[in-house]
Amino acid sequence: MIRSLIALLALVLCVSCLFLVTNGKAARTTTATKRAPLPQVDRVLFIGDSLSVGPFGESIQGQLAQRFGVSNVAAYASCGSSPEHWLQSTPVFWTKCGYRESTPTRAPVMTQFSNGRPPRPRATPKLETLVRRHRATIVVVQFGTNWMDRNLTEAQMSSIIDRFVAAARSGPVRQIIWIAPPDHSALSKRQGRIHQLIQQGAQRRRFEVIDSRQVTRYVRGQTGGDGIHYNTASSRVWAQGIRDRLDAKLSMRSGGAPARR
Repeated sequence: MIRSLIALLALVLCVSCLFLVTNGKAARTTTATKRAPLPQVDRVLFIGDSLSVGPFGESIQGQLAQRFGVSNVAAYASCGSSPEHWLQSTPVFWTKCGYRESTPTRAPVMTQFSNGRPPRPRATPKLETLVRRHRATIVVVQFGTNWMDRNLTEAQMSSIIDRFVAAARSGPVRQIIWIAPPDHSALSKRQGRIHQLIQQGAQRRRFEVIDSRQVTRYVRGQTGGDGIHYNTASSRVWAQGIRDRLDAKLSMRSGGAPARR
């Protein structure tokens, strides 16, 4: 009788131990599953000059939102600006000819000429602040036109490109795509020089470039009136012309990931 009781107690003890071990493994597995890192969500920051204040910028932002989701795209454009104006190390640049800001968390801001009257001056935000605020992993920029009529040396512009790229990478940014200027009939003698400097900067600092001249040709009276700025229809044609090129650049790093809503 005593032997039977001992055998029964031993059996109960073994079953209890087996239950505890099995339950412990399940708990560890559940904990490990909960702690598994989530897939990285790409967040895009798009910034530009006056050419992005209007329809071109809106079209590019729409393309990015379609790919990554509206909540993961922020866009800013400041008329008259160049890359140096967005750097923390430079004085605040007050645009007097137009500004656009469209982000997931703030009401859209749009200022432009109205009935020939200029808008109120607006401070251009700083790149480092925007990268942190939006936790950007991809930065798309549209710059270069305003360098074509400024008295800067090639060394100065190359230095600005280097500093701008370094500032963009101050956060989690892993890809920079630079949309270089479209064709400008009023600046045809200078635009080649700017494009060359941007391409050299891309080789030096390893970012992607889209040459907008490949899909644009400025015709006064049709494309626009001043030989520099594009009208609504031409701006959208330009944006459509680089759509596939931009998608291809983005796919190089994101693996063609679908839009995240």
